[in-house]
Amino acid sequence: MSEVNKERLFKTFEELTRIDSLTYSERKIADTVREKLKALGFSVYEDNSASLTGSDAGNIHAVLSGEGDPVLFMAHMDTVKPGIGKKAILNPDGRITSDGTTILGADDVAGIAEILEAVEEIREEGLSHRDIEVLFTVAEEAYCVGASAFEYERIKADRAYILDRAGEIGSATVTEPTLISFEIEVKGRASHAGFEPEKGINAIVIASKAIATLPVGRKDEDTTLAIGIIEGGIATNVVPESVKIQGEIRSQIHEKAIETLDEVREAFYAQAKAYGGQSELKYDIHLKAYRIPDDSPALTQYRKVIEDKGLTFAPEKSFGGSDCNILRQKGIDGVTIANAMWEIHSVREYTTVDGMATVTDIIRKLMAI
Repeated sequence: MSEVNKERLFKTFEELTRIDSLTYSERKIADTVREKLKALGFSVYEDNSASLTGSDAGNIHAVLSGEGDPVLFMAHMDTVKPGIGKKAILNPDGRITSDGTTILGADDVAGIAEILEAVEEIREEGLSHRDIEVLFTVAEEAYCVGASAFEYERIKADRAYILDRAGEIGSATVTEPTLISFEIEVKGRASHAGFEPEKGINAIVIASKAIATLPVGRKDEDTTLAIGIIEGGIATNVVPESVKIQGEIRSQIHEKAIETLDEVREAFYAQAKAYGGQSELKYDIHLKAYRIPDDSPALTQYRKVIEDKGLTFAPEKSFGGSDCNILRQKGIDGVTIANAMWEIHSVREYTTVDGMATVTDIIRKLMAI
């Protein structure tokens, strides 16, 4: 294989990062990548998931026929905030950054650009390749709702590579967590805080007592519990009648996540009962934990490619969650791999041309027969 065309790769990356593509507003980038895939010879399909996700675009699935067993490559089209007016700046030290007022968008435009460039070069060189499937999803940053809404009967590949991991090239995520968001409403009774506080039931006191009994933070090596938002009360001279608490649970063992949710429910119930109030818990299980076995064909092949390139293969655990959680629930042997992005979800986010070129070459090898 020839050297990766770094100039073209950067041009594609720069073009895509200029497109505003906040979660649920992926229409413009979806149109752009759809046309690029068609120009590369793919058969392209946009699903009808927008009606389910609330996005203004659907997931983009594309197929390029080859001569071997199909393999799927994935990246997501949305970005986090602040992501309006992004510009990719190539610095003298080789890093690509934003201007410091927005994120860069390498999460996950780097993955998209690398996949497109890998296919471009395979076609230019006339290399034999597998049937290549591509899935670019919407709203990954919103608990992977785009991937959750996709029609997986369209996928023929039984293995997949998700280009969506920050950190050193050669690393791969082998464990991701169950992720549960929850909201609890505590109800007490209002009264005047100065004249007759004893007639009130303070919902904030109930909530604080409950929270104080919980293992907020890192519960154990597998599990975290976060309390992120508390809203309640209407005035300082009124005993608060209600308060809402929002949080999330992450665990690399699904059963531990459920046990922690039960602990949260019981803690608030017990304190509400003790003070004469009430509590109600609502929750959503967005992602389910997975662990990739050592003999996973997708992981084994990735490791071989990495080591053949003289890089260090690094299987890592993650508390993040990604589209791979959804793929593995659907029975697809997916692996989330590093795609040359660092300090994501911040205005310090960066990538490098050399890093993206290295990942592009890795993808080419995974596509080849």
